[in-house]
Amino acid sequence: MAEELDTVVQYGLALGWHLRPRTVLVEGTTDAELFHSAARLELQTNSVDLLGRELTIVAAGAGDRGGTRGVIRELVCLRGLARTSLLPNGRPRFRFIGLFDNDKAGKQAVSAARTFDISILEYKDVFRIQPVMPTTGNLDPKTLQHSFERLNAEYRGLDWELEDLLPAQFLAAFFADRPTAVARTTRIGGKTHRDLTPDGKARLHQFIKLHAIREDLGAVIEVLHALRFYLGLQPAAASGHVGPGH
Repeated sequence: MAEELDTVVQYGLALGWHLRPRTVLVEGTTDAELFHSAARLELQTNSVDLLGRELTIVAAGAGDRGGTRGVIRELVCLRGLARTSLLPNGRPRFRFIGLFDNDKAGKQAVSAARTFDISILEYKDVFRIQPVMPTTGNLDPKTLQHSFERLNAEYRGLDWELEDLLPAQFLAAFFADRPTAVARTTRIGGKTHRDLTPDGKARLHQFIKLHAIREDLGAVIEVLHALRFYLGLQPAAASGHVGPGH
């Protein structure tokens, strides 16, 4: 089927998405932008293309259209549409996974997704971002679950979001000017989670756009490597691209 007639592609374009064979749905636009910024800096600095033509990160929606409900809604829809878009060998052309924060809403969303589609499995089709994201071993969901639980055992009970991956020094520079950006701080196992105010989160992402360098987003880059692993993609390697960092 020609791409311009592909149902999945057309659906994505209608929502402003340029879908790839592997697509990760995230809760909001700031998450998607942060992943893309991290990928861009890695390409510029180390000539490693973590997205390319095979992977993209898209926000399920902006504002009320996003969040955990948005991820579930679009994941179920896109998985259904993907059944109509097949490669010559009969396998689906597209694969979609959902990525949630590791908080109460994210945990509830994993269960809720299965009420819409019982074939959706955690550690295969939906994931929660956690302090350690395994990148080796078996992709069997049960085996991967054991890896997640073992590597994150000391952080049990700690909420975790993408912003928590930023270095302490980088965050300290931001909070020095915005001390009211944090509503609550929780520390478990040497890791710190900060509940940001809505304005604080928006301001932090502005700060990231203005000041972050590759090293500041190193942990976000590691999550991108992990997502590639979960999607069965080959490890990203340096290409011939030479970016501004050279």
